[in-house]
Amino acid sequence: MTISILTLVALGLMCGSELNVAVFAHPVLNRQPLDVHIPVRSSFAVLLGRVMPFWMSGSTLLNLFLLLPFEHLSGPAWHFAAAAFAIQVLAIPFSLVGPVPINNRIAKWTVASLPENWKAMEQRWDVYHSVRTGILIIAFVLLALSFRTQ
Repeated sequence: MTISILTLVALGLMCGSELNVAVFAHPVLNRQPLDVHIPVRSSFAVLLGRVMPFWMSGSTLLNLFLLLPFEHLSGPAWHFAAAAFAIQVLAIPFSLVGPVPINNRIAKWTVASLPENWKAMEQRWDVYHSVRTGILIIAFVLLALSFRTQ
């Protein structure tokens, strides 16, 4: 049961963090002047670029542990956890192909070194991020349902 709770908390906190960025942080940043917007967005890109790989892979690995025989999940609970795991696994290559390359560019930005298409890059990152956040929230709901059906 400890792994179950740890898995749910790890994925739930990650979803909360991702949702915060999508719904609150970036919309507020987008209303700031460039001399505030760019350094903060770049700082977030650096910080979350370091943290999220461990958080995403760690919560996915915890979910994998739930699927192993020693956790003894019932049939429906196992299926919900397996679906959540599959979504988490798919979110990793999606991240590596979509938002991560853009995030790595944003992390290097300064007000003086903005590329010409910086606004389009931010918008594309925000779209990828919203898609990833939505699918991770679905994974979280499925994981929570797996505990409900045990």
